[in-house]
Amino acid sequence: MNVVITGASRGIGKEIALQMAALGHEVMVVSRSAKALEQEDFKVPNIYTLVGDINEWTSTAKAIMEHWSKVDLLIHNAAAFVNRPFREMELKDMEEVYRANVYAPYFLTQALLPVLGSGSQVLAISSIGGIGGSLKFPGLSVYSSSKGALNIMFECLATELQEEGITVNALALGSSATEMFKAAFPGMEAASRPEDMAKFIVNFAFQAPGMVHGKVIPVSSSNP
Repeated sequence: MNVVITGASRGIGKEIALQMAALGHEVMVVSRSAKALEQEDFKVPNIYTLVGDINEWTSTAKAIMEHWSKVDLLIHNAAAFVNRPFREMELKDMEEVYRANVYAPYFLTQALLPVLGSGSQVLAISSIGGIGGSLKFPGLSVYSSSKGALNIMFECLATELQEEGITVNALALGSSATEMFKAAFPGMEAASRPEDMAKFIVNFAFQAPGMVHGKVIPVSSSNP
């Protein structure tokens, strides 16, 4: 299986990449940081590294398609984050977060349609904060609302791509001990480790086709 993972140089994305590679799949790790992609963990035969900015989705998609003629699993894990009170939020903050968290997954998926086909799967890594009725926190209005937009967008994409046989879902993750979580909730203990969350995601990706489509699934034992 050919697997593309964005934002995979650290945290949950990196753990997904390593676990997929350990299972023998071909994995492409996408990050805008060339230095981050030089890690020893990625120096195995079935992991390919691509320096690419998801906000430049056309060039990133072109580079992916130059390497592979078929993508079986596309995982949108990359995300932008801002923690700032409502009164201090600026338009540029919202534009940056929404471009990475909403526009990029949408248009990168669109640009990769030539290598996505029947049997392929597109999976968004979202947040429990983007689920209606979940506990909300000061400073996260832009981040959480962007994840809410991502959730609805992937429900819509599932309808758009159903006839092409492409499985589309989103996982709304709860807390995991990543750098992003530590920035959002200083001093708070996360409910899971990145490697454990990654294991759930990998298992879900194997089981979803033919079973789950067009769903936004909360993956949380706590809130956040």
